[in-house]
Amino acid sequence: MPVKPRPHRDALLASYSIGLKLKALRSEKRFTLHRLGTETGLSTALLSKLECDLMVPTLPTLAKICSVYGVGLGYFFNDADHHSSSITRAAHLAQDRREKASIGTMPLHVPTASGKQVSRVFEIPSGSTLAMSEQGKRTEITAYVLEGNLGVNSAGSDEVLSPGDCIVLNTDAVVFCTAGDAACRVLAVIAR
Repeated sequence: MPVKPRPHRDALLASYSIGLKLKALRSEKRFTLHRLGTETGLSTALLSKLECDLMVPTLPTLAKICSVYGVGLGYFFNDADHHSSSITRAAHLAQDRREKASIGTMPLHVPTASGKQVSRVFEIPSGSTLAMSEQGKRTEITAYVLEGNLGVNSAGSDEVLSPGDCIVLNTDAVVFCTAGDAACRVLAVIAR
């Protein structure tokens, strides 16, 4: 019987976005790498590598970090029970406008009857990461990029959106939004 090649262990953990979750928690708690290192007894170099996904943390290391942030290991390893995504690229909208001579509308998502909706313009500084939802809480997000490039990571999916692009997510996984080399402005409608 032929032996199947095993996927690389880092690829198996990619869907959990451990580095982004670590970075978002640190940002939310307003900790520096130095302070987190002091609280955990871990080096800032190691913590930086973990946040940048250059290393995969061991469970004891992750447990130390969890104790400082007041979260359990489950925060990092919950699988999404539901996740769907739809992207409308600016190029697609431009093509539709060229093909139609009259004014038309294009729905970006179908809202649910039971959700509470919030609309905001997010201004994300260069290189910053924002968690737009919470792990385990079903959230619908429609985000339209006004300026800059926006990295969106959720449930192991990575997308980079440009001005005029739109993403629609319906998920119970954490949705991380990261500004590229320049600040990013995003109009988002969030239903929880």
